[in-house]
Amino acid sequence: MLIPTLNVVVLRCPTCGRLEFRGLSLFNFAGSRTWQAECSCGTTLLTISRKKGKNFWLQYHCGMCDCLHISHYTRQELWSRELLTLTCKETELEVGFIGPREKVQRAVQRHDRTLAEVAQDLGFDDYFEEPDVMYQLLSLIYQLAEDGRVSCGCGNENIEIEIFPGHLQLRCEACRAEKNLPAGTMADLERVENLQEIRLPGHLVSKNETSAKQRYRRRQKSPV
Repeated sequence: MLIPTLNVVVLRCPTCGRLEFRGLSLFNFAGSRTWQAECSCGTTLLTISRKKGKNFWLQYHCGMCDCLHISHYTRQELWSRELLTLTCKETELEVGFIGPREKVQRAVQRHDRTLAEVAQDLGFDDYFEEPDVMYQLLSLIYQLAEDGRVSCGCGNENIEIEIFPGHLQLRCEACRAEKNLPAGTMADLERVENLQEIRLPGHLVSKNETSAKQRYRRRQKSPV
């Protein structure tokens, strides 16, 4: 009987939005009880801990709700010939897959969802001023980010997206630079369609500047 020892795990990074594929081998746990998968941006996507016997605990960062989910699986389930689906506990949407490479690839093609599709499913039509424009704009931003073409002048590629009724706000996690993208007319959409990349007007933050900002925040929070 052939016992499978290698499968593939795929998860979307909650920080940069990239879809990351990693090999999951049973031999990763030889001499160790913990294995981690990291995104190329440095974010920890998945941690698997081996307990006594054939039990494994999975912790994965969810790109849908930005929470850490924990699930329990057996060795047979993780290295099965069947597809294992990882879901968001809050929205019940699919966030990752584990299984044979060909089945994982087919699942990604079939179920890969953009930010716009998720927003539609969650019923945001009444929230947006122009839903059609916003959904198309979200799809464009999503694709640019997937291709690594959304970044900041400070060198950071981890860009947050905040959604408002009439615009998107992109914000750099490192230097806090911001860029607003209107989503009120088709002209707003066309301007983004013509962009090769989106780059926030950031700046390098020196250690002295960071320390000064931290001291200023502490003074602001100090009781009068």
